[in-house]
Amino acid sequence: MSINETVVARRLRFAVLTAVFVLILALVAWRVMTGFSTVDAVLVTLLTLPLWIALPRLRAGHRRSYAWMTLAITPFLVLALTESVAKPADRGWAALCLVCAFGLFVLLVSYLRATRPGA
Repeated sequence: MSINETVVARRLRFAVLTAVFVLILALVAWRVMTGFSTVDAVLVTLLTLPLWIALPRLRAGHRRSYAWMTLAITPFLVLALTESVAKPADRGWAALCLVCAFGLFVLLVSYLRATRPGA
């Protein structure tokens, strides 16, 4: 954390970290509740790997990590949208994952805007 970081940026950073964990938990809960298999384990691992890799740098407040994390959220959005159309029985879980991913995206962009140089 830098000395010049504002209270808003600190709160947004905390919200981003919380949202990352909520997204991971939502994905794991979804896959477990619908019958966890080896394919699900691979899917969860591949989808969450960028999130786990980014956590230390997000916690430290590195703007570049916040910027590339906006792209790492895309697979969650694609999975949730695809599953909500393809499997009507999983629409609730897909909607939860979609809301979590979109919320995380908004928080990432908000942090980037709050910490941009000259703001």
